Amino acid sequence: MRTLISLTFFIFFMGISSLSHAQDTQLNFFTDPEWEKYPFKPGDGLMISTLPDTTSFINGVYPIDDRGFAELPMIGKVNVSKMTVHQLVAFLRKNYESYLRFPNIYVKPLARVSLLGGFTRPGLYYVDVNSSLWDLIYMAGGTLTEDGIYEMHWQRNEKERSGDLTGFFESGISLKKMGFKSGDIFWTPSPTRRTFWDKVRDVMPILTFATTVWAIYNTYQRDILILRSR
Repeated sequence: MRTLISLTFFIFFMGISSLSHAQDTQLNFFTDPEWEKYPFKPGDGLMISTLPDTTSFINGVYPIDDRGFAELPMIGKVNVSKMTVHQLVAFLRKNYESYLRFPNIYVKPLARVSLLGGFTRPGLYYVDVNSSLWDLIYMAGGTLTEDGIYEMHWQRNEKERSGDLTGFFESGISLKKMGFKSGDIFWTPSPTRRTFWDKVRDVMPILTFATTVWAIYNTYQRDILILRSR
């Protein structure tokens, strides 16, 4: 009987220990070792995923304001800029515990980037700094012209960062290793940008038509004068 009781307590404590270890492992599973201690920066973004429940209302990307606060569903403003990844995951798990079908929560800091000009989907995006330039261009649907990659420019504070980005594109290194910073701009010339000669080509048919009408009118007036003079 004593042996059975001892065995029961042993299994119980082992179960608690395993559960605690599983939770700790879960917290560490999605943590990138290259992220700094407080990766959620003012002005950037925060992505939250509850795997494998992809339909949860918590899933989404949340802007972080200039004070470091993110507006989270049902909780309100939370100062995420002073939280580590582990602290934020624990905070979310505690506050959303009754709404989660699974206890898995994945959080990721995102930086701001502007993709302007000749992209299929130009605009403002949140991006993981550990993704590559290839991923970034893929996000925007690629360039509108074949040489759009070769003509791409990278700017920060209105200054050119690099004259040729094809090496970064082909190597697949991360934006972070490129030296990317939140707020940087990538742009490539748009084929829809109209030059002076494009406008001239648009006007030429109108000018040609007007010249033809004027010539016909002058010819008609000349013929009338000739007939009257006879």
